[in-house]
Amino acid sequence: MAQVKKNPNFQRYLDLSKADLKLPSLTKDNKGYCTIEVGERYCRVEDCGNATLFTSTNNLRKHVQKQHPEVSLTGEEFGGRPCQADEFQFFNEIMEAYDEREAAKEEILPKLPLKNDRSVYITKMRQAVRSMKLPVPCEVCKDTDQPKLCCHNEVKGTCEHFGLFTDPRNQQGQEYVLSEDEA
Repeated sequence: MAQVKKNPNFQRYLDLSKADLKLPSLTKDNKGYCTIEVGERYCRVEDCGNATLFTSTNNLRKHVQKQHPEVSLTGEEFGGRPCQADEFQFFNEIMEAYDEREAAKEEILPKLPLKNDRSVYITKMRQAVRSMKLPVPCEVCKDTDQPKLCCHNEVKGTCEHFGLFTDPRNQQGQEYVLSEDEA
């Protein structure tokens, strides 16, 4: 697990929401078992509405065992450590697919206005939204108890306006490969 934490794609995975990542559903192997990858933090059981970033893979495993008893996980009766290249491959593939989707969006969508400290420039974001002839707050934020939080980073996962921009902070596009001294 220590090597996975050094993978920049793993760090990016932790920084993004489950909806942004569009994770593939768990698949069964030829014995009917599903595998949760080392370091994985989001539930990938099909139609699971839980978008929580679990604090550890073990907590994710407990969620799957408790909330999805129909899913049999490997590791319940098997042991051993997975190959580090396989650990990296999962996060590299997830982030590669994410980067491809973001690149396609970038051709169409404007970049999210950012301040020098790389935080969201809320005033400029709202101005851009209004120039698109859209209301501020958005419908989702308007229905909450705090519509003034529209376009704030705290509501990034629910605010409709974040979908109108590409976030340049999430586009690093680098694959992590083991160096010889890490292998």
